[in-house]
Amino acid sequence: MSAPAATVRFGRLERRGLLLGLSGPQLAAVGAAAAIAVTTEYAAGLPGLLAAALLWGPLLAAGTASVRGRSVMGWIPIVGDWWLRRAIGATRQLHRLRDPRAATGGLLLELPGIRTPLPVTTGSSGAALVSDRTTGTVTAVLAVRGRGVLLADDAGSTTAAWGRVLTGLTQSREIVRVQVLHATAPAGECDVRRWWSDHATGADAPLPARLVADLLADADTSTTRITTVLAVAFRRGGAHDDVQPLLGTFADTVAAGGLKVEGWIGPRRLCELMRRAYDPVALISSGHMVAERQADRAGVWGPMAVAESWAILRTDTAVHASYWISEWPRAEVGIEFLQPLLLAPGAHRTVTLIAEPQPLRVAARDIRRARVDLVSDSAHRARTGRIEDEAARAEADDVATRERDLVAGHGDLRFTGLVTVTAADEAALVEACRATEAAAARAMCELRPLVGQQAAAHTAAALPLARGIL
Repeated sequence: MSAPAATVRFGRLERRGLLLGLSGPQLAAVGAAAAIAVTTEYAAGLPGLLAAALLWGPLLAAGTASVRGRSVMGWIPIVGDWWLRRAIGATRQLHRLRDPRAATGGLLLELPGIRTPLPVTTGSSGAALVSDRTTGTVTAVLAVRGRGVLLADDAGSTTAAWGRVLTGLTQSREIVRVQVLHATAPAGECDVRRWWSDHATGADAPLPARLVADLLADADTSTTRITTVLAVAFRRGGAHDDVQPLLGTFADTVAAGGLKVEGWIGPRRLCELMRRAYDPVALISSGHMVAERQADRAGVWGPMAVAESWAILRTDTAVHASYWISEWPRAEVGIEFLQPLLLAPGAHRTVTLIAEPQPLRVAARDIRRARVDLVSDSAHRARTGRIEDEAARAEADDVATRERDLVAGHGDLRFTGLVTVTAADEAALVEACRATEAAAARAMCELRPLVGQQAAAHTAAALPLARGIL
């Protein structure tokens, strides 16, 4: 008798606030609107109240209204930052072929969405170590292989082992963030087909060689190239050698989780991943190995030119659009539920899952605060005669489940899902985005475009740097 299939149920997106679901800025805007309205009412009566509507009306709307699932007060910092960066020219960048600072010791990554350069050194194990002095972390990238990062097998043992790996992350004080990056791209013309076309199809080629070339040309080229890596960000110590023992421990832990560990990625391989994230179309059309060697010699790991608009990011010969997975499936789903989004062929797509371990005391404090907020909201609804809806009860059940898991010894992790779609031009990007949104719908996930912050979103979603964005 076979074992029942393993299922999982995700909690709802937390939308609690300080009072009645309103955040601090929203309450401040509503309070200011009420103060203005009451003051003008007492001072000048109804005519004064109506005249002051030009002040308290926008404040009330800013505190209560929402646009595309985000409050108006939540949009203000995004829109303000976008217009500020556009005014100072930060949305357009042009990089030199050689950075003179790179010759003074190690390499420097200058990437859109990151304000400070990231030094890259090579550890004693050969791993490329990316330092971020702003966040105080050192990031290394581990090449792994699995069943399409679905981590699923017939008995569910791989999934259970990976769950134990994630639980172990919460017990480590050195690990700040772990990123699972799964990139898919059309394989297109493989190296063997390209070599045969260049060297064995001339006018003087024998008939068998030309027949083989015709067969290769007619062969199906819709296969998909899949790349899966794990990026882990450690707390930065006094020297990079401090993280060397942690690299071996983390690799052993991942291997115990059912993945085949291929080794830590060095600077050259990291350069290839960077170039593919920014310029995959040119790499495939011109021969990716040649283009990557040229980029490595020139010291250009990121894009040569960047033009960020409100909804897309253009880099070199490609355009990108990044999404946030704002809602996970609300019903119980199988462990392979992401397969439509991860393995759909025919598009350049990167799916990233970022896990941030929460210390026990921080997780317990957040749960206590959430319970207090829920009880306060429930009491306020009872006093005002409002009916408690099913969404509030579901959120209370999610908080209770988190608390039970924490008491039972399980760790608490904050997850962020990001998706980046890449195409050669804007028309192709529109079609690819539609296909991606349809694939996400089949996986019962909701995607929200990260407008106004596409550069930072692409860096977090498409690059193996284990960086957060939200």
